[in-house]
Amino acid sequence: MSRSWERKVRQNQQKTNSLRQKTGQDRIGSSGTGSQTFDTFKGRNYMFPSFLLIVAIFLTIITVAAQTSGVKEASGASYWFIIVMYLILAVIMFLRRPFLRIGKDRMSTIRFNRERTIMAGDIAKFRIEKGYVTVETKGKGANWIFSRFLKMFKTEEIAQRVTEFAAQHQIPVEKK
Repeated sequence: MSRSWERKVRQNQQKTNSLRQKTGQDRIGSSGTGSQTFDTFKGRNYMFPSFLLIVAIFLTIITVAAQTSGVKEASGASYWFIIVMYLILAVIMFLRRPFLRIGKDRMSTIRFNRERTIMAGDIAKFRIEKGYVTVETKGKGANWIFSRFLKMFKTEEIAQRVTEFAAQHQIPVEKK
């Protein structure tokens, strides 16, 4: 094949792999990484959507009070648009579920609207408490905390799988 044809095939393969990765399918043309199976634990975020709902209710009360008292600036549609956007954002954040995926040699989760992956060699230790599982990382990265209270994770199941993962990779586990 000519070099330009090979470049075109490589570009198309990269595009296809990025689309397949977004849908959760295996990558094309890669051996090992795409064929890995993951155990996925899903939670439910309710704290931040509740906060957004409270802000929307507060803004609604203020807007209605200002409109009934005759303030002309509060009669615009922009105030109601902002309230509706807060409500839509609360619904989106509630429906978008946080997760923890544990594979053979890596763990991944969604943090700050991006999927973060950590390899087994970058994990310092696991701390398991009642209602919490903490993954302490080596280096500069922040610790990953999976909570039953904040994100409604099933921490007992996560603790069991994390203990198996730690035994495979000789990572210390601290149980409290």
